[in-house]
Amino acid sequence: MSRVDNAPPRTDNKSFFACLATPHTFNPNLGAADALFAVITSLARIFGACFLFALWGGFFAWVWTTIGNRSWRVAAAVPLALLFPVALVGLLWVIRAIEMRMEARG
Repeated sequence: MSRVDNAPPRTDNKSFFACLATPHTFNPNLGAADALFAVITSLARIFGACFLFALWGGFFAWVWTTIGNRSWRVAAAVPLALLFPVALVGLLWVIRAIEMRMEARG
């Protein structure tokens, strides 16, 4: 079992935060305002996707209970299930477009 004391000295120019296990998702060289903007856009994606999932599930349940015939339920459920990923990608694309527009301003 190796100890931290025995670790070889670092010879690269990376900051301490660059060594943390968040590759490809976080730039450790961001300023405070840029990091806050990254957090806000990430939270917008998370909460937007959750909200869309909740709305889609509620609408799906409403459609399912409104239709009495079982075969028509399945016929309506298939397009609703296939359209959800399209709506999710559209939401994420809109959030990214807003993010790009705000980055261009500041």
